Amino acid sequence: MKANKICGILNLSEIKEGLQPLTKNRPLAAMPFACRYRLVDFPLSNMTNAGINTIAMFLSENNRSLFDHIRSGKEWDLNTMYGGLFVFDERNADDFSQENYDNSLNFLTKSATEYVVIMGSKMVCNIDLKAVLQHHKQQEADVTVVYKRIATSIEPLDHEHLTTFELSPEGSILANTVVEKTEQVAEHSALSLEIYLLKQELLVKLLENYRETGRDFSLDAVMKQAVEHTNANGFEYTGYMRQIYSVNSYFEGNFDMLDDRNLTGLFQENQKIHTKAKNEVPTFYAEESDITDCLVANGCLLRGTATHSLIFRNVTLDAGADVKHSMIMQGAKVGAGARLEYVIADKKSVIAPGVELIGTKEHPIVVKKDEQIEANRGAEV
Repeated sequence: MKANKICGILNLSEIKEGLQPLTKNRPLAAMPFACRYRLVDFPLSNMTNAGINTIAMFLSENNRSLFDHIRSGKEWDLNTMYGGLFVFDERNADDFSQENYDNSLNFLTKSATEYVVIMGSKMVCNIDLKAVLQHHKQQEADVTVVYKRIATSIEPLDHEHLTTFELSPEGSILANTVVEKTEQVAEHSALSLEIYLLKQELLVKLLENYRETGRDFSLDAVMKQAVEHTNANGFEYTGYMRQIYSVNSYFEGNFDMLDDRNLTGLFQENQKIHTKAKNEVPTFYAEESDITDCLVANGCLLRGTATHSLIFRNVTLDAGADVKHSMIMQGAKVGAGARLEYVIADKKSVIAPGVELIGTKEHPIVVKKDEQIEANRGAEV
């Protein structure tokens, strides 16, 4: 693929209320994942692996953590003379809808590319966008939408605002249905991953037509209409996928990575996921430590016990600490003799010596960023 033939739009105005308090001071895209990555790494890598080097990132909230992570885009080869990463921060706009529309239109018209890929960060996957483009051309579609055929049904309240497709044998989208979170998603449903590919010229027309209706501008709404009113085709994705919409889905998605099939399915050799490089010392495992069935990042000091857990960067686990089925994020410290089960300890949190935090798989205990815990706590049902 020629450079600049496709531009990308990262639509990061995503619902994050279900992940509170983890998302109190960070957008969904900045949430840590699999010990050393952020959710934004996946769509960014999907795009740049396909040769896309002109990408717009649309933001609408406090994004300091996201800016700190991405910076110039060097890790994704986006710090180039041509193209690059264009960030549109619209949280202080007097008219957010108008600002969003103007920025979208300006980016598209100035990008001088033939095609556009649109995706967000809530659907964790590793997809070959070059294959999506090839499929789009072969089917002569106006819009191509990526979907995944789910093997088993998704129960009510185990998802958030999903869309399923009815497809013809040739792959054309005949109908789409919004499945509310109180409804079941039937097994073998074609689930939209909200990844779209279309010509830049068509997207500009769709934006202009939508704006003429007088409604508040929303890229999600524009693409929903595009699927309904154009020749839309589906591209089936068969790899690992997880929708992140709540504390539970985030917890389960991270623990998926303790299964080798999921880990290798998401982090493929030929489709690498890039992230911010950090030069850190290797993790130190003390002689008395016992780390079993865990994913562990660099820079940790481990003297205690951890079982079936995720240990992020620069974590300290003091002697006698016992961690099970938990996520201990960057810079957190677990004191001597502390006992943790089904806990998400956010960045730089401190668990005092001897404290017991006992949650459940359905209701993990969340320790807030920078919080110090000095008393025992159980699951909040």
